[in-house]
Amino acid sequence: MFLSHQTIQELILKGEIVIQPEFDKRDLRPAGIRVHLARHILVPEPGQLVDLHNPTEPKYKEIDLENHEFILEPNQFVLGATYEAIQTPTNVLAVLDGRSTIARIGLTTHVTASTCDGTLGGLHVIVLELKNLGNFKIKLNFKDPIAMVMFAQLDKPVMRQTTSQYGVNQSRVTPPNLKFKTGVDN
Repeated sequence: MFLSHQTIQELILKGEIVIQPEFDKRDLRPAGIRVHLARHILVPEPGQLVDLHNPTEPKYKEIDLENHEFILEPNQFVLGATYEAIQTPTNVLAVLDGRSTIARIGLTTHVTASTCDGTLGGLHVIVLELKNLGNFKIKLNFKDPIAMVMFAQLDKPVMRQTTSQYGVNQSRVTPPNLKFKTGVDN
C-alpha cells in the first residue's frame, strides 16, 4: 500500500522517515515527496564497450552543475542523484517515480531502477538515470525539481541483511559497479 501525504508527513515528524537536508513541506505531494537534482552528474565517455561477462569500469566525466552549464541533448543519457538523502524504517520502501511535467518534455529519471531499498537503515541519495527521449535540448540545473519519491508500506519489516555493491549511506551520484559479484547472500 502506498502512503498518502498525511501518513508521510506523520512519519517525517516522528523521525521515522528522515530527509536531509531539511525537508520543505512545499515538496509534499498527495502521494509522495518531490526531490531535486544534486550538484554533480556523471556523463559517460563515448565509444566504450561494456561486456557484462568481462566487466571493466566504464569511464565518466563528472560535471558540477553549480560551476558548469550542462545541456542534455536528445537521446543523451547521464547519471545524477537526488539532492535529498532519505532514510526509511525497515517496513517502508521508497520508490522513485517521474514527474508528469518533466516527462512531457521527454526527460526520464529512471530507466528501470525505481526501487530504492538502499534507504532502509541509512541515509541514502537516490541515483537518477536521466535520459532525454524528447526532441528538446534540456538544461539541467542544480536543485531542479526532477522526480518524486513515493513510500510503500511493506507487509513485514525487512529482516534480511544484504551486501550493497554501493556501500551504506550513499551520499552522491555513483557509477555502476559491474565487478560486484551477486550471489545468494547479496
